[in-house]
Amino acid sequence: MALVFGVLALLVWLTGVNQALFITLHHALAVLPGAVWRLLSMAGEWTLVIGVLLLLAARQPALLPRMLVLGSAGVLASIALKAGFDVLRPPLVLPAGTVNLLDVLPGNHSFPSGHAIAVAVLAGALMPRRSLPTQLGLALLAALVCLSRLAIGVHWPLDVLAGAACGFTLAHVAGRVGKSAAPTALLLPAVKALVLVLLAVTVWKLGQGRPNEAYVLYNLITLAIGVVALRGKVAAR
Repeated sequence: MALVFGVLALLVWLTGVNQALFITLHHALAVLPGAVWRLLSMAGEWTLVIGVLLLLAARQPALLPRMLVLGSAGVLASIALKAGFDVLRPPLVLPAGTVNLLDVLPGNHSFPSGHAIAVAVLAGALMPRRSLPTQLGLALLAALVCLSRLAIGVHWPLDVLAGAACGFTLAHVAGRVGKSAAPTALLLPAVKALVLVLLAVTVWKLGQGRPNEAYVLYNLITLAIGVVALRGKVAAR
């Protein structure tokens, strides 16, 4: 999947159609209500994605190093690449009235899309040893989240394609990290401690305000995932 998104990103860059493609897709995607796109975009929220990674580690504590590498690398890549590329978001570049902004405009740079990196990390972490239909479903989820960022009006096509390529690449690299040989009695408390930190952050985020229905929902889902991770049983190795 990293290769597919990477090739598409290269084609968009080489042909110089980034802005024109954004305008075409942004207006075409308006056929669906804004709430639909905001809800789809939730799958690219880092707290929710990290919650799923910790849930995987709670079920198989030996996966903790791999999940830590994947989550940390994804967040750091998003922060570092955005800081390194001075790319303004569509509403700040295009003429007034061109973009119908469906959510709060983030204050950081546009390239690459952090949501695209996050959902690709999530999909890439869940794909191994899954059936082909499940893998295709996860790839579709990644594509829909990428489209949601265009529909909402906060990212260019090149942002989401490069972000997805980056996220799938990180998932592939993290997949090479071996399982921990440490006993479950040591690993599981570490997982639960990280889950508690995530829950605290999520509760804090809920207390900061409610800009839309998606913001509330993804934080509530993250809380639910965290509770399941704390109470769930360890799967057999």
